[in-house]
Amino acid sequence: MDFHYIHKLFLYGGLEEEEYDRLRPRIHNENRILLKVFSQLAGVMFFLLYIVSMITMGFATVNSTTYLISGFIMLIILFCMQYVVPKKPALVMLLVYVFEIVLYVFGIRISMLHADKPAVSAVAFLLVSPLLFYDRPTRLSALIAAVVGAFCAIAVHTKQPDIASIDVWNMITFGVVAVVTTIFIMSIKIRALAQSSQIEYMSQTDLLTGLKNRNHYENRLLKYPEMCRSNLVCVYGDVNGLHEKNNREGHHMGDVMLKEVAAAMQKVFGLDNTYRVGGDEFVAFKTDGESEKVSSELERISAELDEKGYHISFGVGEQNKAQGDLDMHALVTEAERNMFAAKQEFYHQPENNRRR
Repeated sequence: MDFHYIHKLFLYGGLEEEEYDRLRPRIHNENRILLKVFSQLAGVMFFLLYIVSMITMGFATVNSTTYLISGFIMLIILFCMQYVVPKKPALVMLLVYVFEIVLYVFGIRISMLHADKPAVSAVAFLLVSPLLFYDRPTRLSALIAAVVGAFCAIAVHTKQPDIASIDVWNMITFGVVAVVTTIFIMSIKIRALAQSSQIEYMSQTDLLTGLKNRNHYENRLLKYPEMCRSNLVCVYGDVNGLHEKNNREGHHMGDVMLKEVAAAMQKVFGLDNTYRVGGDEFVAFKTDGESEKVSSELERISAELDEKGYHISFGVGEQNKAQGDLDMHALVTEAERNMFAAKQEFYHQPENNRRR
């Protein structure tokens, strides 16, 4: 028996711990999207049931209070998703479990209101609820076990002995089925999500430097006007002497130089806003930043790279939203034109003249 595999299956859905930790932001994002959808659907369902129970005599009138309370809790979850989670993303998992507990309590409550009949709602929610979101199988299994235990204790004290024994037997049986199903379905979902994340990473990332690649740059370029309030600064960088370094010291040393330049730019502009768009060309953006401050940062980057024997020509472009809509093509062109001017100045210096 492979205990390591079982350990991974229960704790991390079949992934290694490091893989699961890297996937955690994606899991939170997926749960955020799913929770918005399911809480809206559940809220509409509960309020519709409440309205129908109030206007239709004899139709689940006894359940009307349960419908109303459940519906209001869904509204609270939606409010938190809109105004709280953007500031504290980690709260997504707490709200996910609040949502699931509401469904379980609702199912148990409905089952107990009909003490003369075997439970149906509680069993249905027990099988379906754990499969709606992404989480560690151990935590979902623990929640299932807690729900089964609570249901059995309530059923024994509130239902007739013959009905209670049926409910307890059914709940334990389906609880075991729910745990086994959750473990394997969650493993499939988490590994599929990990594979999707890896494919997305490969399509967006320059594998040498770790920066975003040209494909991601072109897909995201037109979104920058929506991401800034006042102005947008574009920086265009071109590494000087890459070809000569490759010929003189080998491509490995050229790769080292590119990695050093990428790391320096990422440190200032962040991973999400720094791109390698060509062999020795880099583009970065600063939203709502002062061009003077950006120029100062670029001087510092250049000084640090000079100490390592690397040289890069930078060009800066800036546009202000107060002057109208941002023209991204014109902004990048301005930064690139200024970069070419800096590069020309660099090679006009006798010690850097290629022909010499």
